[in-house]
Amino acid sequence: MERVVVFDVDGVLVDSSARFRACLEEAGLRSLAEARGFRRRIFWECFLSSRYIYLDRVRVEYASLARSYAERGFRVVVVTGRPRSMEVETLAQLREAGLEGLVSEVFFRGVGDYRGDSVFKVEVLRRLMSRYVVEVVYDDSEDVVEALRREFPGVKVVLVPPP
Repeated sequence: MERVVVFDVDGVLVDSSARFRACLEEAGLRSLAEARGFRRRIFWECFLSSRYIYLDRVRVEYASLARSYAERGFRVVVVTGRPRSMEVETLAQLREAGLEGLVSEVFFRGVGDYRGDSVFKVEVLRRLMSRYVVEVVYDDSEDVVEALRREFPGVKVVLVPPP
């Protein structure tokens, strides 16, 4: 079976912190921890849209790491909590990161899928493991990392620190 490495987009391959801050401001929030109800929904609708995606910046160190894996014969797969409506912009970001042609699959959240990232990503990883040997997963969410480590103890899961 082919060996696979998995990368998240926001917080790993791209620094989306400026988009995050812009969406907090648009929702009238100082932090996501204080977000409830209507304001929380406004924040997530903003962040999971392409409105401020121009603020994102490639995280060169992780894009280079993904290229290095591809050059060593690993299949590089992206699993993102972004909705499919952000596909065009996400693929453009992967091109900008120098990953065009090196990423073999990109998994997006489906329309109307509001499950937590940890639930969504565990499901995708389970599907990947039926076809590949997953060597390592890079993600910036502690919840996702904990869920993946719990569900797949044989897979190396790396918590990527903030930029």
